Amino acid sequence: MSKYTFASLIICGLYSSMVFATESIGEKFKQLDRDEDGFLSRSESARDPALWSRFKSYDSDKDNRLSFAEFNEYASK
Repeated sequence: MSKYTFASLIICGLYSSMVFATESIGEKFKQLDRDEDGFLSRSESARDPALWSRFKSYDSDKDNRLSFAEFNEYASK
């Protein structure tokens, strides 16, 4: 196997892992968003104790709810 083929396989594997992780984060967000308004309230975050305890630090715009982008910051770490 040439090193270009090997490198291509590695890149494809990393990309598919990133896509899977994003889908998993999206699914977790949907599970937590019980009222399906596109945001997580403090009470909705209580189903994930780690998120609940760090809620304020990820609520970057201080509107007392997490957008998907804010949740993604939490879930990506």
